[in-house]
Amino acid sequence: MDKPERFSWRIPWKGLALTFMVSMAALVIVVWKMANPIDVLHELGEFPLTYFFGALFFVLAAWVVDGQRIGMLTRSVGHHVPWWQLATLLGAANFLTLITPFAGGGGALVVYFLYRRGLKGSTATAVVLAGGLAGQFSLACLGLVISSALSNVPADLVKYFRAVRIGALVYLAVIITLLILILSSERFFHWIFRKKSSSRPARWLEELRSAMHLIVVERRSQYWACRVIAFLYYVVYYTGSFLLLTGFGVYSPAIRYAVAVLFGVAPVFSPIPGGAGVSEGLAWVVLDSVLAPDLLSTFIVLWRTVVFYIPILLGGTILALMAMKWASKVILPEESDHTNG
Repeated sequence: MDKPERFSWRIPWKGLALTFMVSMAALVIVVWKMANPIDVLHELGEFPLTYFFGALFFVLAAWVVDGQRIGMLTRSVGHHVPWWQLATLLGAANFLTLITPFAGGGGALVVYFLYRRGLKGSTATAVVLAGGLAGQFSLACLGLVISSALSNVPADLVKYFRAVRIGALVYLAVIITLLILILSSERFFHWIFRKKSSSRPARWLEELRSAMHLIVVERRSQYWACRVIAFLYYVVYYTGSFLLLTGFGVYSPAIRYAVAVLFGVAPVFSPIPGGAGVSEGLAWVVLDSVLAPDLLSTFIVLWRTVVFYIPILLGGTILALMAMKWASKVILPEESDHTNG
C-alpha cells in the first residue's frame, strides 16, 4: 500500500502580519486622538509589570479552564480527550473567535477537531452547540450577579450596570427558549421524516437533536457541571482586566471587577472582529471620569495587548501548527473513514 501523499502547507505569515498591522493601526488612531503618544509611552514604562504579566497569566489560564468545558461534554457522549489537547485547541479557537464577527469563529474549529477524533459530525456539533449555550448562559448569569450585587455604584456607571442587568435577563430568556425549542422538537422531526425519510439532512438534524437531548437531559448533572466550569472560565478570564485596572488604582475592588466584566461582554455582541473600536470606545467613555487622557490611553493599549494581540499571536501560531499537522495526513481511498455521519 502506498504511503499517503503529504501536502505542502506553509504558515500564512503575510496574512497574519497584515491582520496584526491593521489592528495596531486602529489602536494607534484611537490613542492618538486621546493623548500625546510620548506621554503614553512614558506611562507604559511606569506601569508595574507584575500587573501586566498577572493579567496575561489569567487570560491564558482561562484557555485551560475553557478546555474542561468541552472535555466535560465529550465525556458525556462517551469520548475522552486529554486536557492539554483541549487547552491548545481552545487557544487556536480563541484566535478564530477574536478575528470573526460576534466572536463566533472558534466553534467550527472545535467541531472539526472532534470530528477528526472520531465523533460523528452531528454529535460534535451538538457538543459545541450545547457547550456554547452553557457558556453564554454562564456569562449572562455572571453579568446578572455582578451587576445586581454592587453597592455604592458611582452615578456615571449606574446606567451601564442597569443595561447589563436588563441585557442579561433578556439573554437568559433567549438561551432558555432556544434550549426548549431544540429539545422539544421531536414531533416536528418525526413529521420531517414522514415527508422525507431518506433525506440525509433530516437524519443529520435528528441525530443532532438526539445528541443534544443526551447531553442536556440524560446527562444533566454533567451539563450543570459544564455550566459551572463555563462560569469559572469567565471569572478567570475577566480577572486579567481586573488586574490591569488594579494597576491604575481605580474604583473599589467590586466595582473594578464589574467594569472588567462590562468591557469583556461588549465585544461578544459586536459585528466587528474582536470588538475593535467598540471596546476602545467603551473604555474611553466609562473611564474618562477617573483617568487622565494619557493614563486612559495607556490602559487601552495594555488591555488590548493582553486580551487581543498576544492571544491572537499565540492562538494563530497554534492554529498554524495544527493545520500543518492535519495537512500532512490524508485518508486513503481504500481506508474506512470512521468519521462518516
